[in-house]
Amino acid sequence: MKIDCRFWVLVAAALAAPTAGAEPDPGVAELTDVAAIEGTIAEQLARIEHAQTRQAQIDTEISGLQNQRGEAEGRLHERARALYRVRRAGMLPVAGGFDALMQHLARVQRLSRMVKTDLDTMEFLEERGAALRVEKKDLADELELAQVMLRALEAKKAELEQGQRSASLFHETLSGERSEPAPEETLSYGRIRVSGDMDDLGDGFAQMRGELALPVQGSLRVGDAQREGAPGLEFYGRPGGPVYSAADGRVAFAQNYGAYGLMVILDHGNSFYTVYGGLGQSDVRVGDWVGMSTRVGTLDATGPDAILFFEVRRGTKNLDARSWLGL
Repeated sequence: MKIDCRFWVLVAAALAAPTAGAEPDPGVAELTDVAAIEGTIAEQLARIEHAQTRQAQIDTEISGLQNQRGEAEGRLHERARALYRVRRAGMLPVAGGFDALMQHLARVQRLSRMVKTDLDTMEFLEERGAALRVEKKDLADELELAQVMLRALEAKKAELEQGQRSASLFHETLSGERSEPAPEETLSYGRIRVSGDMDDLGDGFAQMRGELALPVQGSLRVGDAQREGAPGLEFYGRPGGPVYSAADGRVAFAQNYGAYGLMVILDHGNSFYTVYGGLGQSDVRVGDWVGMSTRVGTLDATGPDAILFFEVRRGTKNLDARSWLGL
């Protein structure tokens, strides 16, 4: 989607903002199209998702580099000591004849090459680690900017939507078209909220990237898959085995649905949801509150393979389930 130039004015202004109490940016104030704002919000969410995924990859690589450096350092110390001992022996093998002397020289050369290789490896690992740390810092700056922009855009969207509701109510009141509000309908499967009254819970969930509980514990096979065109993960487990909630939440949906089969959806607030499809049995009902790692159902026990399909969503947008689970 092409971004209006006013958006980049907004980006620059957000970077220059000295405090959270600064005046609203005029670029945001000029935006009046909710659909355009929603498109830009989706783009910001994608940027944030990409940056956070890359940050997780960098953390994993840095951890691996540290392990590799420790191993290389251990090899270097061992080989350097061996080289020192061999060189200190000087030409002692000459007493064993020409062949012994050549073997001695070949060993010295071989150990010297190994030591140089270890030194080069450690230098490479150090340079790679430094480059990754710089990239991570740049990503942190990008994330901070994107999150500032996301908050500003969401606030503007809420303001515009509230204005539209107020204008409609005002018109209906003056025209006599307004009627008494009907009682809220309750569907048998619950209400899937795009934005609800669970903001506190949702704020906590947003901080749990990489820390969600595994829905099928002890699963030896995890693979990428899709249901109804939506990407997620398949967990292979014991037929009839338990399925656990990935985080605290409230049951918003618990029934059969298309290719998902028997499915439970947990609402974690602030538009965050986790989806558990392919269940053999559901142990919860709509409206139930469940804690993290609470059993919500069981895997199908009718076939040789018991597969749970798992998704993480924000509203209707699928998130990277692997990164949220720390896989």
